[in-house]
Amino acid sequence: PTVTGLDSVAIGPSTEEMPAHVTSTIEAGPVLVITLLLTSGARHPYKIDEKYLTKRNVSVSGVTESGKKDPFSISVYTLKELILREWREEWEPQPSSPSSIRLIYFGRLLDDKTALKECRFNADSPNVVHMTVRPQDIVDEEDASKGKGMGRERGDGESNAGCCCVIL
Repeated sequence: PTVTGLDSVAIGPSTEEMPAHVTSTIEAGPVLVITLLLTSGARHPYKIDEKYLTKRNVSVSGVTESGKKDPFSISVYTLKELILREWREEWEPQPSSPSSIRLIYFGRLLDDKTALKECRFNADSPNVVHMTVRPQDIVDEEDASKGKGMGRERGDGESNAGCCCVIL
């Protein structure tokens, strides 16, 4: 997908310096600021707030006490979908799906099912998240191995490993 004028402002151009402080007001609601750090060393600021989520029709499970959409309640997978929608040409080759994007925060690979609030992102300052893309040939190999019979099914409906030991 190409980046439209609507999407182009969410992930900013590469910068050298880090924004100092995140301002979130009660009227505007919570703001999540992420600095995407690419393998090339480029840093891209990425701001997610209620306005951003509403423009992109993102369903959000959590709301604040004032009724605003809480960006910290979206899942890591939803974040990956948003990043993929706004993929920049100067980045690595665009992955085929959000699951090919790997996000690492404080040395921990973020799980797709985890909500951002469980990742302990800081609401007061930018969060540096390393982003890498799994090479397409590895993704293809994993998909092919999932399709093959990894185990054998016994007559009682249970499956066991596809190997066995022979004791002579």
